Amino acid sequence: MERKKLLSLIVTICLVLSLAVPLVLFSACPTPPEEGTTPPPPPTNGKTTTPPPPPEPVELKFATFRPPADPQSEVWITPMLQAIEERTNGQVKFTVHWAQALGATRDQYILVRDGIADMTDFSGAWVPGKFVLSDVGNLPFACEDPANLLETMFTLSEEGYFDTQWDEVEFLAWNSTTPYKFLFREVKPMTLEELKGLKARAPGGLATECEAAIGMVPVSVLPGDTYTAWQTGLVDVWVHPPGAVVKYKFNELPTRAMLDAGFFTMVNAAMIFNKAKFASLPSDVQETIKEVVREYAAVYLQSGIDTDKDALAVMAAAGIEVYTWPDAELDKLKAAALPMWEKYISDLESAGLPGRELVGRFIEILESLGEEPPSLP
Repeated sequence: MERKKLLSLIVTICLVLSLAVPLVLFSACPTPPEEGTTPPPPPTNGKTTTPPPPPEPVELKFATFRPPADPQSEVWITPMLQAIEERTNGQVKFTVHWAQALGATRDQYILVRDGIADMTDFSGAWVPGKFVLSDVGNLPFACEDPANLLETMFTLSEEGYFDTQWDEVEFLAWNSTTPYKFLFREVKPMTLEELKGLKARAPGGLATECEAAIGMVPVSVLPGDTYTAWQTGLVDVWVHPPGAVVKYKFNELPTRAMLDAGFFTMVNAAMIFNKAKFASLPSDVQETIKEVVREYAAVYLQSGIDTDKDALAVMAAAGIEVYTWPDAELDKLKAAALPMWEKYISDLESAGLPGRELVGRFIEILESLGEEPPSLP
């Protein structure tokens, strides 16, 4: 009897265990999430994780001779740099050193080349003789529309014509003025002969040679002496876009007239970047900088157009006459300037540079854009 009871107990225990063990194992397994629900996050052992902070932006120094209140600073430099910062998602940040704070105007190329500044707007005319290849854009009476001249210069750059003379820095874009006109203090010349012998402010570089080629006498005037030079008659003629009247306050002084003849356009001015610093930036940042600066080359030109328009209104109010010459006399003026083209070619060829090839391609591109530059033999 006792044996039967023991056997019955063993069977009962086995049955209980056979039911209990699967229940324990099932309860130990995680419950799968219901369909459409998000599974709970894995355990963190009591620690919370935070995403890493974004990298600090690369600090860049922009040097310029312009003060912050200069019209082109307000509509061109400041918005351009802000656009670069925004379109690189804050990967770079500019500090602007205004009004020659890092060095003199003529030294801005050296500042960028040597890494004292990272970026600047620089005119090749400030260092006569160094950037002679890109001086081609300053030849007299090359075109009517400065936008076509700007496009021509970009095309020549892309074809490599200027590489050897701008290779110490990273070239980004050209900046073009509007056409330079003749502003007269007291006289109103009606012929080329009457223009000869007049003292004219020297713009620098090839443009100064152009003034001498048509018989004027170039006179060097420092920017700080402009108002006094006009007031005292140190110069008779100021060759500059019409905006000079307002910029230099000539409307406050005796000013007779402006000859509306586009003598030349200054386009040998570039936005440049320190070569090593540019190479250190991520490739997407490099491309963004190039794109924005190229876009703002058009903004720079448009700001000059707008400034000229405003200046013409100021001139009208001040009684400053805007006039032109008969076609026959304008043709004489252009013919007087034509030897500058041959001289330019000859000077380049003498220096072992491809002067005739460059000028020939320059003319070819301009003509394809509807311009009528001088025809060379």
